[in-house]
Amino acid sequence: MIKIVIDSGIDQNDFMKKEYEYEFLPLSVIIKDKDYLDQKEISLKQVHEYMKQGILPKTSQISPQSLLDILNDCRSRNEDVIYISIYSQISGTFQVAHSLISEYKTNHPEMKVEVIDSLGGAGGGALLAIQALEMVKNGLSFETIVEQTRKNAKHIKYNFTLNNLNWLVKGGRVSKVAGAAGTALNIKPYLTVDHTGIIVKKLVRGQERIYKKIIKDVTDGVGTFDDQLITISHVNDLESAQKLENMVKTALPRVTTQILDLGAVLAAHLGIGGIGVFYFDEKPEHYMYINKN
Repeated sequence: MIKIVIDSGIDQNDFMKKEYEYEFLPLSVIIKDKDYLDQKEISLKQVHEYMKQGILPKTSQISPQSLLDILNDCRSRNEDVIYISIYSQISGTFQVAHSLISEYKTNHPEMKVEVIDSLGGAGGGALLAIQALEMVKNGLSFETIVEQTRKNAKHIKYNFTLNNLNWLVKGGRVSKVAGAAGTALNIKPYLTVDHTGIIVKKLVRGQERIYKKIIKDVTDGVGTFDDQLITISHVNDLESAQKLENMVKTALPRVTTQILDLGAVLAAHLGIGGIGVFYFDEKPEHYMYINKN
């Protein structure tokens, strides 16, 4: 048997929780200098409430012991493990996991264990996880799933926007002067993910314009692979997520969509009202089509 493990950097929704069996590894969310294990000691709703008060949550990497406990539990059930982690450019989690797993494999050579850098996370990480979980359900080998998931990570595109620049100012990504000017002019940041982490791709004036820009980029980006699953993640803004979902389906009527809550770790980077769309820019060799909404 193969067990997929994801962490706080990978978004989830009710569909995933009902459809698949996987393990969740929490990162810590730090609020007012107090550490909470994500989704175990603090809920996403509670994190949002702090954020609405203007409090900037901080995050830290996984606890090595938490990962070790999962590995030991899986080994006791004769399960091999594939762990899909938050992007190594956003958190030190991947490095911690890689070091621990390397030692674990030496001590337990009978067990197959691999950690995969998602090269992103959020709804893009959810796409990776869903594909890996589908490959497990369809009986693909451990090695095939690992190889395909690593390839998949390189072909997921990230398109984020925020309601305003205030959270980027709080996080130090935009100056206070630029943030104030941008807010006054109704400037919306367009973000993506590259080899350095989350970056501001461009600034667009007005919500409608940036939504249209995102839809154009998604439509162009999927190319001929226009019957895939596309995910949409949001930070406490379901209405905007549904609006973007409708725009995606209008532009690409053959796609399937899933809406997810952006996890606390990446929500801390984007702020209330952050929203993203995620898709593959080419069809994987082993693609498991998800035709469920």
